[in-house]
Amino acid sequence: MTENFKLLEREQAPLAVECLNLSLTIKQKAILDSISFQIPTGSLTGLLGPNGAGKSSLLRIISGLARGDSGSVHLFGKPAGPERLGELSLLPDRSNLPGWLTVSEWLFYASGIYPDWSEARSRELLSELSVAADARISAMSRGEEARLQLLTCLSRTAPLIILDEPFTGVDLLSRERIAAAVVGELADGKRTVLVATHDIREMELLFDRLILIGGGRIRSVDNVDDLRQSGQSVESRYREVFS
Repeated sequence: MTENFKLLEREQAPLAVECLNLSLTIKQKAILDSISFQIPTGSLTGLLGPNGAGKSSLLRIISGLARGDSGSVHLFGKPAGPERLGELSLLPDRSNLPGWLTVSEWLFYASGIYPDWSEARSRELLSELSVAADARISAMSRGEEARLQLLTCLSRTAPLIILDEPFTGVDLLSRERIAAAVVGELADGKRTVLVATHDIREMELLFDRLILIGGGRIRSVDNVDDLRQSGQSVESRYREVFS
C-alpha cells in the first residue's frame, strides 16, 4: 500500500528535468543536436557516452551555467537558468576547491555561500565519506578531494543533484563511499540524481534510468528494470549502442 502510494506520488510530481529539441553549436561544430529526454523526480539517472559526446555541455545547460542555441530545458516544470541554481546542486568534473583552506574552514565558508546548506548533513557526511576535518585541501589525495567535493554537493538540500564524472581518478574505496552516499540521498524519493560517468560498473546496479548520448545526439533512453527483464545489463546495452 505504502509502495503504491509512493509510486503514485512520484508519477504525479513534475518532471525533475525535461529537455526538448535542445541544440548547441560552438565554432560551427554541433555539440548538441535536437536533444530530447525526461527525468522523473526521485530517480537516479545515468548519462553515459564516449568522450566528446556532449555530456558536460548538456549538464552545464541543465544547471543554468550555459545556454543552448535552440530548444528548451525545464527543471520541475520551470525554465532552466541562473534563477534555478538554488534548486540544484552541481558537482563539476574539475576540482575548484580553495587549496589554502582546511576542510573545516572550507565547510564554514560553504555554509555561508549556500542558503540551503545543512550543517547536520555536513557533519554526517564527514563520517560517511571519511573526510578529515583538519586536513588542508592542497595536501589531500585525488580520492579525498573527490569525497570532499561530493560532501559539499550533498550537504545542500536542493532537490536535484548533478554529478559530472564523480569517479575520475578515484581509488576503489573512495568509489564505494561515493556510490553509497549517492544512494543514501534517494532514500525518501524526493531528491533526483543525474550522474554523467564513464565508470559504468560502479553505478550499474544503482541506475533507474539510462540516457545514452553520442555525437551530440540521444542514442537511447532506457528503463533499467526493463533492460534487466530482457536479459541485458547497463554495460551490454552501452556496448550494443556504441559498438
